[in-house]
Amino acid sequence: MAGKIRLMPELLSSKIAAGEVVERPASVVKELVENSIDAGATEITVEVGDGGRRLVRVTDNGEGMSREDAALAFERHATSKISTEEDLLNIRTMGFRGEALSSIAAVARVTLKTRPRDETTGTRVQVDGGSRPMVMDEGCPVGTTVEVRDLFYNTPARQKFLRSPRTEFSRILDSVKRIALIHPGIRFTLLHGPSRVIDAKKGRLKERVLDIFGPDVLKGLVEIGGRVADKSGICVSGLVGRPELSYTTSRHLFTYVNGRWVRDRSLNRAVHNGFSGMLDPSRYPFSIIDLRLPFDEVDVNVHPAKCEVRFKNHSLIYNMVMSSVRDALAGSGQAPAVRSSSGVYVPVEEALPPLAKVHAAEEPRPEPLYRTRSAPAGATERTERLDFQGTEDKINPEFMDAEIVGQLWGEFLIVQKDEEFFVIDQHGAAERVRFERLRERFYRDGEVGSQYLLLPERFETTPEERDVLKEVMPYLERMGFDIEPFGPSRIHGGETFIIKASPEILSGRRSAELVKELVEELAETGSRSKVERGIDSALMRIACHSVIRGRRTLSKEEAMALLRDLAGVDFSGHCPHGRPVVRRFSRAEVEAMFERR
Repeated sequence: MAGKIRLMPELLSSKIAAGEVVERPASVVKELVENSIDAGATEITVEVGDGGRRLVRVTDNGEGMSREDAALAFERHATSKISTEEDLLNIRTMGFRGEALSSIAAVARVTLKTRPRDETTGTRVQVDGGSRPMVMDEGCPVGTTVEVRDLFYNTPARQKFLRSPRTEFSRILDSVKRIALIHPGIRFTLLHGPSRVIDAKKGRLKERVLDIFGPDVLKGLVEIGGRVADKSGICVSGLVGRPELSYTTSRHLFTYVNGRWVRDRSLNRAVHNGFSGMLDPSRYPFSIIDLRLPFDEVDVNVHPAKCEVRFKNHSLIYNMVMSSVRDALAGSGQAPAVRSSSGVYVPVEEALPPLAKVHAAEEPRPEPLYRTRSAPAGATERTERLDFQGTEDKINPEFMDAEIVGQLWGEFLIVQKDEEFFVIDQHGAAERVRFERLRERFYRDGEVGSQYLLLPERFETTPEERDVLKEVMPYLERMGFDIEPFGPSRIHGGETFIIKASPEILSGRRSAELVKELVEELAETGSRSKVERGIDSALMRIACHSVIRGRRTLSKEEAMALLRDLAGVDFSGHCPHGRPVVRRFSRAEVEAMFERR
């Protein structure tokens, strides 16, 4: 066992992407847990106090270290994982730079206890703020425990940049989740004070998702079937959520390269494009992408935090990820798809010839929104004309006295007036109207009307979600929600809540998922004094959930009411998210298209 850890040659250490690896408590947790994985641990426990500022303790049952190696581990660039320049091109471990322990010990009080399996006595090493290590014998179990106390105690300039304990713990929780998801064969436990936040037993990937995210997420996932590229040995597997399992941020996109979580916008875009238009561009799916490839096909020595990589054949990997997601969704019945000549699934409408597309769109054909009615003798037929008499606050006069000609694909209204016509996105228009009314009631009356639910809805939270929810509860009450605690959460380690009432405009719609989105929206702004900035975004979310979504044939009365409401709303040309609602076309433009003079 002795002599595994060695100092790198100076030439080798100079070629490593250097940088500060300890930015905050979550960085400490990440580095220590990765060391435990490299040590062959099958059980890892993370204990946190005061959001990690007061205490971070990581305990594993790995192979442990000898007395000699334990003392040397605190030297900069001391590692057992690489020793030559060739090793840097074939990195197979989570860590490799030999910077973590020395960097942590320079800004905290660190105690390491370790014992290898073939020795009866363990070793204790104490380092305070970069001081000379104190080494002594210690009775301890097989494996390693690293205890980090008072992070940045000797660098107050860095300590003041730490956020609240709740925010710092939230980042620790995210870090542990990312690592635990891709290593289901290791038992992970996360403790925050007296709370057991994560207790994920050894199992398969789906069982790990169940332990961390609960059954509601698991039932919305489909399996990615391990697509392997010819000759290259590249394999894509994992899980992806159905379109209805989507979020307002990208926090639920988990992408891994050879077991390492990475941040890669291009691969995230590949996942999104794999949905082939089934997902709103402003929302993000749930996905776990497990990308395995030969170690010499990827460079992980790019970023100090080891969260960015560079591929030799990026376009191949992009296409494989996108196709794998598309295959999984098509195989689950989520997207009608056929296999193209290139071997990639594409939506049916992309594969059909133009004429077939028309018939596919018309079968079954919805009943027309409006029919021209018989006119008196001597008169021509005409469409129904909107009567806006009595409408107040006519902010958009172009919609006054307009004719509704019909509806396209159950999503767009065609409205004609004089020498112009308008194409109106009915979802965007309804959302704009509803948002303006909500906003007016919130700021004028101080609250949004609510209604009590016949059957209250129940949902569970993590400790971080619980704390945020309690902080923003007054704002949710003003938005029409009545939410109460309902005991501890057995799945997520936080608290269970029940929704007794919701905004009246959400009549008949479930609210639990919306509440979680609103909590995330309001929490993004940080401190409570800044939460006001997120209110408009939250009201947008409520408006979006309360109006027409997807294809729907409107009755004459519904269409007339929507256009009448749109005429009385400011900024009606765009939805609250900034997307266009109305497109205007003149008769001259149409005549020009047909070369009429």
